[in-house]
Amino acid sequence: MGRRLWVAALLVTAGIVAPAAPATAAVTPVAKVNFQPAASAVPSGYVADTGAAFDAGRGYGWVQRGTATPLDLTRNTRDRARAGVDARLNTVVHLQYGDVGGANGVLTEGAWEYVVPNGTYQVTVSAGDQPAYDSRHTVRAEGIVAIDGFVGTAAAEFRAATVTVAVADGRLTLDAVGGTNTKLNYVEISRVTADFVPLKVDFSDAATAPAAGYVRDSGGAFTAARGYGWVDLGERTPVDLTGNGRNRNPAAGQADARLATFMHAQLPAGSAGVTTPGAWEAAVPNGLYTVTVAVGDAGTAVNSTNWVSIEDQNAIAAFIPNATTKFATATRIVRVTDGRVTLSPAGGVNTKFAYADIVAVAGAETTPAVRTSTPANGATGVPLTSSVVEDLVLPNGGVRAASLTSSTVTLTRLSDGAPVAATTITSGGGDVINLSPTAPLAPLTAYRFTVTPGVTDVTGKPFAPYSIVFTTASGNPTGGGPAAFDKTVGVATGAPFTSVLKGPDGWLYAGTLDGRIFRFPINAGGTLGTPTIINSVRTNASALGLPGAPARTVIGLAFDPASTAAAPILWVTDNYEYVGPLNVPDWSGRIGRLSGSDLGTYTPVVVNLPRSVKDHETNSIAFGPDGALYVSQGANNAMGAADATWGNRPERLLSAAVLRLDVARLPATLPLDVKTEEGGTYSPYAGTSPLTLHATGVRNAYDLVWHRNGHLYAPTNGSAAGGNTPATPATLPASCARRGYTGPAVPALTNVPTAETDYVFDVRAGRYYGHPNPTRCEWVLAGGNPTAGADPFQVGAYPVGTAPDPNFDLAGTYDAGLHASANGAIEYRGGALDGKLLVVRYSSGQDIETFDVAASGGLSNRTTGIVGFTGFSQPLDLTQDQATGFLYVTELGASRITLLKPRPPA
Repeated sequence: MGRRLWVAALLVTAGIVAPAAPATAAVTPVAKVNFQPAASAVPSGYVADTGAAFDAGRGYGWVQRGTATPLDLTRNTRDRARAGVDARLNTVVHLQYGDVGGANGVLTEGAWEYVVPNGTYQVTVSAGDQPAYDSRHTVRAEGIVAIDGFVGTAAAEFRAATVTVAVADGRLTLDAVGGTNTKLNYVEISRVTADFVPLKVDFSDAATAPAAGYVRDSGGAFTAARGYGWVDLGERTPVDLTGNGRNRNPAAGQADARLATFMHAQLPAGSAGVTTPGAWEAAVPNGLYTVTVAVGDAGTAVNSTNWVSIEDQNAIAAFIPNATTKFATATRIVRVTDGRVTLSPAGGVNTKFAYADIVAVAGAETTPAVRTSTPANGATGVPLTSSVVEDLVLPNGGVRAASLTSSTVTLTRLSDGAPVAATTITSGGGDVINLSPTAPLAPLTAYRFTVTPGVTDVTGKPFAPYSIVFTTASGNPTGGGPAAFDKTVGVATGAPFTSVLKGPDGWLYAGTLDGRIFRFPINAGGTLGTPTIINSVRTNASALGLPGAPARTVIGLAFDPASTAAAPILWVTDNYEYVGPLNVPDWSGRIGRLSGSDLGTYTPVVVNLPRSVKDHETNSIAFGPDGALYVSQGANNAMGAADATWGNRPERLLSAAVLRLDVARLPATLPLDVKTEEGGTYSPYAGTSPLTLHATGVRNAYDLVWHRNGHLYAPTNGSAAGGNTPATPATLPASCARRGYTGPAVPALTNVPTAETDYVFDVRAGRYYGHPNPTRCEWVLAGGNPTAGADPFQVGAYPVGTAPDPNFDLAGTYDAGLHASANGAIEYRGGALDGKLLVVRYSSGQDIETFDVAASGGLSNRTTGIVGFTGFSQPLDLTQDQATGFLYVTELGASRITLLKPRPPA
């Protein structure tokens, strides 16, 4: 089963000594499994799988596709017993028996799992059967398609294929997503390890011997047999650049043979050779690699601007040689996911490759790394107030927030290395790195962003280093229209302020992460006086012996419509305080009411609301025009199915939703217990239930805003990459009849490779907003993937043709920006921004964006860069003093409240 990744296919000419053999990967057999009835003979060298349900003791078996639920498929095995047919091909197991009807098999679709250590595996599968040829066989290994829609014929009844996949959850999984009546014959599994001899390549003309220990590349097109070569820079198809190699010795007198020669990757037009720009690629197992590349020319020519990117990172940017400095060398540790290391000269002019060294990095499967970057390496036209946000690969848990410092995550001006002042944070889930400059960047300027190994995950494991270059757009860095605000930083300091709201008594109220509520007098000119600290929430938590007491995170603040200046009544949400470990108890969210002298009496109103293990909790509240209290309840995980990053906690019936509390229906004896699972019996569907589901699929809306147009808006955090989505079961639960759900049928997705954007939803009663929740028969993430084109809010990991949920409110879904962490929001009243929706972006941008709002509810003209609305430190919430037009913004990263005053019209 060994596979040569590098085959020495070198033109050995007279006098040239053949170099050492290029690198090979170690491929170690793990298992050979034949799918068959128990009574059939087992092919030599194989073990039999007879369709038995997965058993951890045995280490393999069948589960319901998209779940971990064991499934017995012994009734789905067959032996055709045909003469002259390979014994392995005579036997099959139906993965999708129900696709063709019949009564002799199990209709539930299955997936097969085999316990293995995390790592890289080579998987060979075979599918097919005798007539009738009524199947479209599709087999995926770890979500990677090996056999795609194969339909057998008399001439070709079976198809085998081999793929290399990464296992990150301890089980290698085969499924038939996308197929019809798929039948599996056998599987062979081998471990691929990266303990191979480094590949060292000397770029040169065809006549020159390579430097000692190197193989020569003189421009040959990429071939699988050789394992390396050149591809077209744009199309990435093989291209022959033979003739573009040069040797400057003996005239140059270059002692380092690697630097005496080079290859033109971008030969100028009119030169002798091939002027098609090329990139160089080498086939490698997926994993981490240390790659060193050198560029330059030992001769007298200085007519190059050398750029080299390795995979998705920049190594060399705008190196222009001169008489004394002829070469540049750089090393990067890169993550390969497509089986090839790629060196690209994109952005350069007449880039000249001298040599490259490629060495595998051990332990790739446990090394945290950057998955994708926004902006991407090489991006141009980047907004001047943009942040740099990295989606992460986190095999051991989230990034350690304390490791994100100005020395471990940097942004520098490319031209001179000058550092850019910035704030660096992660999300509440610890699943991104976000760097936001404290002032707008310069226009038409290149910057280098770098993550160093000083960044660690929560276990202390260093990140693989990462570096990109991007260029900003032209234009005015302080655009944003006619409005402008003057900022007074820190009118209150010293507490982790969350939400902020002006009360009917004319005071400013601010909740905190630890359960205090600050009540500030507002001075003339908008500054804040000495606060009164209200500890009612903490006192009640201690009296009741709640876990984590006295600390309780207060997010939601809403004054009762019956409040007066003399007797305010404040409704709050309070939650177990998340401080980092994944140990937050479920069912720990509450809604309470503060009343009495100095709001000293806390009455628990609703208890046992669901809770994630991190910072998705019972968020903001707002009284609607109907007098009901609307509540934002966060999701328990990333993308609807349990995942390790979020403690493998499933969604609950009330999670990922906007809830409606009819205060008139509250029982005489409080609190109302709304626990729905794990011993709870509350139903939001009963006709007299005080707390009901207003809208669902709202992943993590921090705030709720009732606009004067009568619409409810909810800025909502989308998920970072790496989450899991649920699959529709073969038989829908009876509960689906409540909403009349009949489809679409969707596969589960594991480790989704792309992040969601953030949203603002125009929330309408009874509609779905894209976060799956199987307890409510909601299975499709966002907009699905209905067509082969670019669909709104599509999830590219779904098979083409995956329709969105029939209740998905596409018309009410608006883009708030990738990695924005859209949080606090208000409708602004008066002045140049009258009627606009203002949304705080905690993460990307760390600013305030605005939307135009139509009377019909539509949002448009998302605007950033308004003077005074940028340069915050993790802003979380805002409120307006409508008497003055002043804004107050909580900045969690600096433990302060900042005042914004509108400038008078010019």
